[in-house]
Amino acid sequence: MIQKYKNGTLLLALLLLGFACKTKEDIAAFKEAEYSLQSIDEVRVNGINMLDKKGAQDFSLGEATALLSAFSDNSLLAKSTLGLNVNLGEGNEDRTMTVTQLKWQLLVDKQQAVSGIVQEPVELKNGLNIITVNTPLKFAEENGGADLNNLLRLAALLNSEKEKRPDVILQIKPTIQTSVGPVELPAFINIKK
Repeated sequence: MIQKYKNGTLLLALLLLGFACKTKEDIAAFKEAEYSLQSIDEVRVNGINMLDKKGAQDFSLGEATALLSAFSDNSLLAKSTLGLNVNLGEGNEDRTMTVTQLKWQLLVDKQQAVSGIVQEPVELKNGLNIITVNTPLKFAEENGGADLNNLLRLAALLNSEKEKRPDVILQIKPTIQTSVGPVELPAFINIKK
C-alpha cells in the first residue's frame, strides 16, 4: 500500500515537472520573440474615429468638448484594431500564447506619455495577429491631473513628418496563461515600429 502511494506521488511529481518545463519554455519563447506593429486599422477614442482626423479643424465642437472633458478626468477609452507580427524564431513556430492581461505604455523621448491595460484575453501565434483591444488611456499625471503637455506632444507627433518625429517606443508587459496559472513577464518588451 505504501509503495502504491510512493508510485503515485512520483508520477504526480513527474507530471508537475513536465508542465513546469513546458511553461518555462513557453514563457521564454514569447519573452524572446520579436514583436513588430504591422498596421493600425482602427483607433477610436471615446467612440471618435481618430484615423479620420489630421488636425484640430477635423473635430466638431461636440467631439472636442467630449474629448477635453474626458482628458481632464483622465478617463479616455480607446478601441484599436492592430496588426501585430510575432516572430517566435526557429523551432517555436507552432506555439500559441493566451495573453490574459496586457499592460502597455507609450514613451516619447524616453518619458512615459500614456499607458493602459487590456483586460480581455488575446490569443497570439507566430506570424501576423489581427487583434482588437479596448483599453483606458491614462496620461502621465502632474500635480494630480493629466498633463496637457503629454497630449500636445502626442498630437504634434501624429501630425509631424516621420524624420522629424521624436523617439517613440511602444512597450508591452503581458500576463500569459500557462499550465500552472497566469504569469506576468517581469519586464516591458519593446515593440518595433
